[in-house]
Amino acid sequence: MIKSKVGRTTAKNNSKVSKNAMTTDFGERKIMGQNFSKVVSLPKTALANLGRSSTVNVELVQENGEKFLKLSPVKRGKKK
Repeated sequence: MIKSKVGRTTAKNNSKVSKNAMTTDFGERKIMGQNFSKVVSLPKTALANLGRSSTVNVELVQENGEKFLKLSPVKRGKKK
C-alpha cells in the first residue's frame, strides 16, 4: 500500500520565485502511457488552486541539480 501526503503545504524561501514561495505536495503519481503520450493524473484541488483556467503551460525547470515540472495557468482574453 502506497501512502501519499496529499495536500501537504510547506513554505519555501526561493529568491527567484518570491520571498515566501509556497509548495503544495500532492503525493506520488503514476505516469501512465496513452498511445504515444505520457499522462499524469492530478487531483481537483491542484487544478482549483491554479484558478479558473482550463489550459496550463507545462515547463521543465532544471536548477541547482533539481528537475521538476512547473504548471502555470494560461490567461486568455475575453471572447467577443
